[in-house]
Amino acid sequence: MITVEEALGIVLAQVPELHPEEVRLEDAAGAYLAADVTAPYDHPLFDMSAVDGYAFRFDPVVAQWKVVDQAPAGSARSTGCPPGCCVRIFTGAQMPPDTDTVVMQEFTTRTVDIMVHSDRKLVQGGNVRRQAEQVKRGEVILRQGELLSPSAIGLLASVGVRSVPIKLAPEVAVLVTGDEFVEGDRVEPGKIFSSNGLMLEAALRVEGLLSECVHVPDEVQALDSAIEQAARFNEVVISTGGASVGDHDLVHDAVLRAGGMIHFHGVAQKPGKPMLFATVHGRPFFGLPGNPRAVLVLFYIYVLPFLRAMRGARGSGLRKERLPLAADLLLRGDRAEFRAGRLRGGAVELLAEEGSHMLRSMTEAQVIVHLPSTKRTWRTGEPVEVLHLPHHSNERLA
Repeated sequence: MITVEEALGIVLAQVPELHPEEVRLEDAAGAYLAADVTAPYDHPLFDMSAVDGYAFRFDPVVAQWKVVDQAPAGSARSTGCPPGCCVRIFTGAQMPPDTDTVVMQEFTTRTVDIMVHSDRKLVQGGNVRRQAEQVKRGEVILRQGELLSPSAIGLLASVGVRSVPIKLAPEVAVLVTGDEFVEGDRVEPGKIFSSNGLMLEAALRVEGLLSECVHVPDEVQALDSAIEQAARFNEVVISTGGASVGDHDLVHDAVLRAGGMIHFHGVAQKPGKPMLFATVHGRPFFGLPGNPRAVLVLFYIYVLPFLRAMRGARGSGLRKERLPLAADLLLRGDRAEFRAGRLRGGAVELLAEEGSHMLRSMTEAQVIVHLPSTKRTWRTGEPVEVLHLPHHSNERLA
């Protein structure tokens, strides 16, 4: 049985190369840049006022200024402002010629066309946003592989970028296998509510990916047909259930019947030992076990890094960090373990250990803690590797 590190290496070695496409900026949210982007314009475009107030050429000797004009946002004054004069100006307006400073209106008093101010801390250049102080024309503002987050979209728009190269999101098929599941709100004897499909669809949606979920009974013909269809019409296939070696675990043989190549079947980890990874008709196939906790852990450890790498993300996995453990820990067995954890006072606290069919502690988790098979005991304060879950950390890049 292979290790977690070996399994992840095999998975990432199978990431296909997708060709980038140029898309409108408003259609690129949640994607990753396929190339560096340079600024076509400065930001700010010109010297502008940062506040509502009065613009003038700074002179510590002058005690009052004559108001000669006003400059609302969107206007551009072409004539200069003589010494001892000022222009009523508003936030975002271009600085009039011959002015270099703005005093906030809260510090001013105006009588007809005369303005005086009481801002004793005002210095030359105060309250002015300088041209190109954030971005210079021709400067690389975002690098290849960076996430097009709302702030990134806003930054690109502010310098005049209207389209970007990205790798389009792959189409993902989710196959939920098993006769025991019901999808409604009533359950018959011997049946259970289906959760894996909805959970995986939600995890994919967080990543900006859409998926098709199909429920497949434990029948050879139905499973063969579902795998064949999913692999032909989608770029990635994820199945849940039927990945072990029991009489009703049919996925392994179904993959082979479809002409697939199995890269590994079984990983020395807890939960998720029965995981299968294959290629069917050139499409990556993740055969996950049926227990929901194992499904979610395997998605974060293997499927998510694969999907992000496929889309060109610079860092494909969850953000990693080493943090001190909040309490002593002793593990038994020889498999790597992935445990739910939360952060308290700079340390990581493990949540209650639950079976692979249980999800409750995962709903409270901020991180997944990776406990390698090579170490079985930890003392309080010893560092452990944590992976920040995206719905808590709001970070999508490793």
